[in-house]
Amino acid sequence: MKTIRLCIYLFILGSFNSLFAQEESGNGLLFQKFEKGVVVFKTGEQSSALLNYDMIQQQMLFLGDDSTVMAITNFLEISVTLIGERRFLPISTQGVFYEEIPAGKNSFFVQRKAFIVSAGKAAPYGGYSQTQSSTSFGSWSDKVRSSENPIPNEKLRLDIKCIYYLKISDNYKKFLSAKTLGKLFKGHESEIETYSKEQSIDFSKTDDVARIVEYGYSLTPNK
Repeated sequence: MKTIRLCIYLFILGSFNSLFAQEESGNGLLFQKFEKGVVVFKTGEQSSALLNYDMIQQQMLFLGDDSTVMAITNFLEISVTLIGERRFLPISTQGVFYEEIPAGKNSFFVQRKAFIVSAGKAAPYGGYSQTQSSTSFGSWSDKVRSSENPIPNEKLRLDIKCIYYLKISDNYKKFLSAKTLGKLFKGHESEIETYSKEQSIDFSKTDDVARIVEYGYSLTPNK
């Protein structure tokens, strides 16, 4: 059993409204609670832990023996992190993990990024004005999580963005729409865009993205 190196990452979980609350919790963590998982190292060794992913700080977290929340720091030694049936791969030297999503016999990857944004300023007679444009407060994440509002009279919410990737020749190629996905399946751009319209593909739903990626691979069986 290999020990997971870590840095202490203390915070008090606040309560927010999530744009995609069906899958992600409102505090910026991917799962509502820490889930049983396994960290698989490149050496083949494994370490079991209670895991979660911080979409704001882009870090894989785990619970220590005293229930302290900590961040994994030896991610360059990790091959894959398994949380239930879900697979997360360390991608960058900064510790960002992408989730690998099955698409038929192939797969694609999703990076989830969360931001603290303004949902409006307090109105004179109660409520909040919705005329204000959203402003990112990413650097205020810790303050917001500890229930310390960094902007007085400002209502904050969690905004979650999904970025999708295909792995091509060991490189991760980004796509956000049928048009950009089509460019990754050269020669089949129009077919993929037509499929997206006919099937009403919603790129905010990973199940829909899995369907169109599987279709793209079906057009290029040798890709």
